[in-house]
Amino acid sequence: MNIAVAADGQSLNSEVSEQFDSCKYLLIVNMNDLSVIAIKNEGDSSGEKLANEVVKHDCELIITGKLNPTAFDILAEACVTRNLGAGHSVKNALDLMGKNSLQYIKNYEGTDECDGDHHHADLTLK
Repeated sequence: MNIAVAADGQSLNSEVSEQFDSCKYLLIVNMNDLSVIAIKNEGDSSGEKLANEVVKHDCELIITGKLNPTAFDILAEACVTRNLGAGHSVKNALDLMGKNSLQYIKNYEGTDECDGDHHHADLTLK
């Protein structure tokens, strides 16, 4: 399983970035052997390229700081789980993720409100 982490450096000892689109590196971590692919952020201010890298590497989850609307929408549409890990090292955030101790990012604003269209089926009998 691959996990993406928006980080300020290239290793597991790096800090998780406060903001996805301004991270220095996107780390793709293979959770089977903790090998890391570091992808340098080349000034992607929308986060679109980085979000597409997460999808391209078949990551099931991303650990990051705040997401902007463009990146959030790409990740949510691809069913990538989003966890808030800013303030932790990558290694610590991965450990916390394994314990389900990281906050789930429900929307790009970082609130507990769930955005998006929710369609409820009419289950009344006629």
